Amino acid sequence: MSPLQTSSPKNLPGNDEQNFQKKPIEQPILDQSLRGQIAGGEKPKSSGLKGFLRENRWYVTAIAAGLLIIGVLAFFAFRGGPIQPPTEANVDISVSVGDSSLAQESVPVGANAIYKIKIQNNDKEKLVGMQLELIYPEGMVYVSSVPNADNLSGTQFKVPDLVPGQNAVVMVKAKASGNVNDEKKLIARLHYRYSNFNSDFVKDQSFTVKLAAADLLLDVSGPDSVNNAQPVMYQITYKNNSDQDIKNARIQVTFPPGFDFADSQPTPTTGGNIWNLSLVPSGQSGTISIQGTFHSASPGESKTINVDFQSLDDKGQANTQATKSFSTAINALPLLVSQELENTSSDSVVHPGDRLTFNVKYQNNASTAATAVNIIVTLDSKALDLSTIQAEGGVVSNNTILWNAASVPNLAALNPSDSGQLSFSVDVKDPATRDSSTKLTVVSDIKIGSNEYNPALPGNKLTLKISSPITPSSLLEFSSGSLPPKVGTASIYKVKISLKNETNDYSDGALTASIPANGFVPGSVNAAEAGKVNYDQSMGKLTWNFGNLPAHTGVFSQSRTLEFSVRIIPSASQVNQSPILVKDIGISARDLFTGETVNYSLDNITTASLPGQQGWSNGVVQQ
Repeated sequence: MSPLQTSSPKNLPGNDEQNFQKKPIEQPILDQSLRGQIAGGEKPKSSGLKGFLRENRWYVTAIAAGLLIIGVLAFFAFRGGPIQPPTEANVDISVSVGDSSLAQESVPVGANAIYKIKIQNNDKEKLVGMQLELIYPEGMVYVSSVPNADNLSGTQFKVPDLVPGQNAVVMVKAKASGNVNDEKKLIARLHYRYSNFNSDFVKDQSFTVKLAAADLLLDVSGPDSVNNAQPVMYQITYKNNSDQDIKNARIQVTFPPGFDFADSQPTPTTGGNIWNLSLVPSGQSGTISIQGTFHSASPGESKTINVDFQSLDDKGQANTQATKSFSTAINALPLLVSQELENTSSDSVVHPGDRLTFNVKYQNNASTAATAVNIIVTLDSKALDLSTIQAEGGVVSNNTILWNAASVPNLAALNPSDSGQLSFSVDVKDPATRDSSTKLTVVSDIKIGSNEYNPALPGNKLTLKISSPITPSSLLEFSSGSLPPKVGTASIYKVKISLKNETNDYSDGALTASIPANGFVPGSVNAAEAGKVNYDQSMGKLTWNFGNLPAHTGVFSQSRTLEFSVRIIPSASQVNQSPILVKDIGISARDLFTGETVNYSLDNITTASLPGQQGWSNGVVQQ
């Protein structure tokens, strides 16, 4: 048979059509209960877990719901609070200088402070990402460190991670500059994180050092006591005992009131009381000798001279590295004479034209009588009119006044504790001088002598500064328009204000004035002063900041002059009047010699301020 052939039952051997009969299909044997269920139309029950769950699904559901409720209740009953971030770590920062653990340590001025900064992890967690930040006080400059800083200024340092119990140390050298007894506070600021938490934390620690005198010797010697007639000498010695050179060094001396400086070796460099030493090498020493008197001091006083050894920093600031002082008692002279100026608003400034009155007091402080006492006053000033000297009981000879027993009987014999008073007066010239002299003074020197005390003993010396008046003046000129002024018609005038000065330089000079509304003519200020003038239209105020005014301006040089123009259109209500053009003119400036600030004023300028006989009539408003 070919492959594609199929067989039929009739072709099968032994299977003829007669033998081929259908047999019933065998059915599986069912449980009698199942048979009944099937017969009754019921579904058969499943066996195993599935069947159990199916048969007890209500019980299972109730149990699951109960367990869920119990779980929720347990969650709310036993849950903790919200998760809190960790607090600051138990980390310790200690700062010390050298081997010191004190809260404050002294460091010599100009020396290097060696800071030891120790960071200790006392926490139970590891600390990571640590950075040390140093904040230096003014005058403290970073020099070097171990380990090296992350920047040139020495303010940032990396700190390794620290497990519990570990520590790290940073050593920093910084140079301290400033004055003796200055306090310098260094702040050490640590930035860190926990190894298991990302938040950053910061902890600060500070340490203060007090600047002590540098390692140098400074000493002052002089007399313990003198009278005000004796010369006095002070000697200043210094020595650099440190192992470093001191750069830009200088000695500054503060003299007490009443001390009259005479001379010194070497001479002062600046201001009569500063000696520049420049470089003082290690081990070098030096001496300064100062001479003077206490003529202006009173017996019974104690006078203290103060000496500072200083160095200048890069900014030119003087820092005191050592200081020393010395006190001298002023003893009473056996014969005492003193003078004072009467009725003056200032103890040291007088004015041209003043009448000066001096009161003189004398006394015998000795235990024995003084005989043939004489008192001599010598006046020294070209600004005094010596012809006006008056001295009751005194003999005047040019610039000298003498009192003795011939005119004052009390001076024949002055017993212990006896005293008396005298007086004299003299005029200051006005002007103080007619030449080009500047910074004029009046000096009055007084002394007392006797048969027992020869040469004479000095009294106090008075030196009075003479002020320098500013002389302001104004001038009005007609420029254009109607003259005399007429109602409804414009008239323009030029105003000139000039300043003269005498013997002293002035600074900070200013002039202010008020000008009626719409009166100021813009652009009318003279070119020489235009840049110094401001006019406030809303206030009607003109300001001239003339600044400096040298001595003898307007005398031996041109006056300082401001020029500007004003306009007026009179109203009918101003007929037969002379309207104001400029008013409230005030001038202020500072006398650089006397230190006084002076104030002057000028009369109001009106249309009738024109010069000449016709000035007044030409200034009256016409209809």
